[in-house]
Amino acid sequence: MERKVPILVKNRDIFMSAKEIILLQWVSYESPQKILNVHAIDKKQFLNEYAGGVFDYFMWVISGEVEIGDCPNMQNLLVYLKDRDIRADELFEICSHFRKSMIDFTYDVKLNSKAIFDEISFLFDQNFRGVLRHYTDTIFQKEQEINRHVKLLSEYQKALDESSIISKTDMDGKITYVNDKYIKLSGYSADELIGSKHSIFKHEDMPQEYFDDLWFQLKHADVFRGTIKNNKKDGDYFYVDVTIVKITDPYDNSIEYISIANDVTKLVDARLEAQKASRAKEYFLSNMSHEIRTPLNAILGFVNLLIDKDVSKQHRKYLEIILNSGENLLSIINDILDFSKLRSGEFTIEPKIFSIHEEISHALELFVASANSRDITITSFIDPKIPKELYADALRIKQILSNFLSNAIKFTKAGGHIHVEVTCDNEVLKVSVSDNGVGIAKEDLKNIFSAFTQANHEGIENYEGTGLGLSICHQLSKHMGGDIFVKSTLGEGSTFWIEIPVEIHSKECKIFNDIDEIKALKIVLYLKNGTSNYKTDSFLKYVKMFNIEIDVVESLDKEYDIAIVLEEDIDDKIKDKILDSNEKYIILASKPDDKYEKYFHISSIYFPLYCSKIKSAFDELFHPELFCPFRVDGGKKFSGHILIAEDNIANQELIKILLDKYGLTYDLATNGLEAVNLYKKNNYDLILMDEQMPVMDGNAAVLAIIKYEKEKGLRHTPVSALTANVIKGAKERGLQSGFDSFLGKPIVIKELERVFFNYLKITKESIGTPNSAETKCNIEGLDCEKLTQELMLSSDELKMLVELFIKKMQIQIPELQNAIELRDYKKIALVAHSIKGSSGNFRLEDIQEESAKMESMAKSKESKYKYEAAFEKIKERVAKIKIV
Repeated sequence: MERKVPILVKNRDIFMSAKEIILLQWVSYESPQKILNVHAIDKKQFLNEYAGGVFDYFMWVISGEVEIGDCPNMQNLLVYLKDRDIRADELFEICSHFRKSMIDFTYDVKLNSKAIFDEISFLFDQNFRGVLRHYTDTIFQKEQEINRHVKLLSEYQKALDESSIISKTDMDGKITYVNDKYIKLSGYSADELIGSKHSIFKHEDMPQEYFDDLWFQLKHADVFRGTIKNNKKDGDYFYVDVTIVKITDPYDNSIEYISIANDVTKLVDARLEAQKASRAKEYFLSNMSHEIRTPLNAILGFVNLLIDKDVSKQHRKYLEIILNSGENLLSIINDILDFSKLRSGEFTIEPKIFSIHEEISHALELFVASANSRDITITSFIDPKIPKELYADALRIKQILSNFLSNAIKFTKAGGHIHVEVTCDNEVLKVSVSDNGVGIAKEDLKNIFSAFTQANHEGIENYEGTGLGLSICHQLSKHMGGDIFVKSTLGEGSTFWIEIPVEIHSKECKIFNDIDEIKALKIVLYLKNGTSNYKTDSFLKYVKMFNIEIDVVESLDKEYDIAIVLEEDIDDKIKDKILDSNEKYIILASKPDDKYEKYFHISSIYFPLYCSKIKSAFDELFHPELFCPFRVDGGKKFSGHILIAEDNIANQELIKILLDKYGLTYDLATNGLEAVNLYKKNNYDLILMDEQMPVMDGNAAVLAIIKYEKEKGLRHTPVSALTANVIKGAKERGLQSGFDSFLGKPIVIKELERVFFNYLKITKESIGTPNSAETKCNIEGLDCEKLTQELMLSSDELKMLVELFIKKMQIQIPELQNAIELRDYKKIALVAHSIKGSSGNFRLEDIQEESAKMESMAKSKESKYKYEAAFEKIKERVAKIKIV
């Protein structure tokens, strides 16, 4: 190399010392700077990783350390520039300015001559040949990649054309391409479609708002996905699931849209047909529910009347069981096809705060009669340590327990035993039912929770059923986040149980604190031959939990304050002694019976036993004045300050009277905004919130209250909706808005008490007797006796409410008439809604129905509805209500 470039070899050290100057000068020329900027090449990175390496390579060539030819750093530079689309002329421009920088440097240091110019040019030319060869190879590779991509895209297009409906449009929406599948499906020819707009397919069922949204999404998100109903040329229709994408050129300019779709006509038609069938099913269920409710309403009405009469304690117990059963049936009717709902995904779990002690004990009582008819005894143990207030779906838990008990009674032979046990550990509630019935074969256990499946029970009569019960229980337990289990031995019996997660709302337990009086007594348990059995064991298990000392005796010839006796253990001689004794006794009986009712020194309780039943037996002996056989409950008292949000004056007065009866204080707001402002100023234990009010409705008010609670870190105050809206989904939407519970209009006293039980403290329960000298009702057009009974109102209180109602109607009837004449649909709906709510409190079903229908029609702005005819019906019915 010394022979070819002697001057460069001789002056190599001068160039080496000026490396930084030469490199900075190289990138300072205008042309290289412009190229680097156009291709977003960082100047510092270029100098450090490439330019410096090129300079070093040239110096190594001059010193003879490497052969002249391919510069590895230039190869690296080409790889780096490969995806930046740099042109050959641009590459030459960059390289030639390295030569220029070297030559300019020779002038700067006075080394310039024709000879050194030729030597630098020689090195540059020899090296650039290699650079061009690598550049050519790189371009070839890119061309090969492009060809592969083009071929692959061609295959993709072929696959899409074979399987999907493809079309393209320009930016004005005119069709520029359609594939054969599109032509075949639509019935149009390619010539008819090319140049036309997609509106050629538009079906009348597709609203313009849908396409406005389509273009909005394409404009802002560059993609749209949806289902569109289109017209065919022959007037038929087709549905497509479509994805539309904006296509841009290399300079990010939008040039066209491509639509890729699939024919889903059969799927959509099938779905619509299924929805139609579902609506038919709902219509059938609605009618069936109505047909069941009508006779059930009469049953419950007469039972309520009988309970208020002078009946024996035992008859009262029977009536309470009938009433409880009827109310339970009403709840079940609302979900009469649970299995269908569970399968379709429509089923919803509705947790609430409840007492497991009360719910389970009520459920047990429903099965006592059917068990006794087969000489089967039910025992129970509801762990007194379970907190009084849990949060879960109590109705569904009772439904599962009821199914377990029904099966246990069905498959247990006469003289058998069923045991129910309820415990709660680590916020998991366990409810189990065991029997000593026929049991289940091992091969049947694996399918026992499948729908329409029943185990084979030889020798058992009358076990027909749908085979859905246990399947529903299985699905219910899963929906509540729990599980269901079974263990059984053929010929020995079965145990079914569920484990359901629950929340502890109050850690206070059911164990009674006021049992010191009982603990101070000398109590004995009489056991024949000193032998205990499962019935007395059931009693002793509770006594042990209460830490009450009891001596077991084989004779009643001892001193004691109270003796516990199992009825089946005593003969006639001992029974006569008990009846004639001055001592106190608790008789444990297998079946309900009122034969001991006339003996004040004897209290009888029948199985199954639970905390409140045992405690009541002791209280009845020591405080008989609280257990007079013909008492009537005169009303419970609660403690709390209530916020009422209600714009209807008659409803306001009714609620105020009811709250006064329960011993509650209250503040009144006539709209949602007032309610929010009052809430911010005062402390409340419960809020009763009407949903539809002026200024601010109930839903908005609840959201504002919840927001305020979060901002201030306040404990949540429960809010119960007051609503006449009972259509499907209204309750779910209300719960999402923040309501904790619901009270329907007309107000049902039992439902109101249930809300109070859930959220307020009971202060006392007063006992009274029926009022036989009621003031005569002098109101025409209303069933006064029914209203005073259902609403727990005196005749004077009812009269006051009716006066308010009449005054309000005198204002609203003309308002409604004027709104109808002007076809002011908004005003019609508001007034009709108010009339509907007011009339509901007086059980005026005919006015309710007419006003509800009118409200619905007005909200839909239905011009063909006969508003005048409906108005006349309402007006005539209101006119019949008079105070005489």
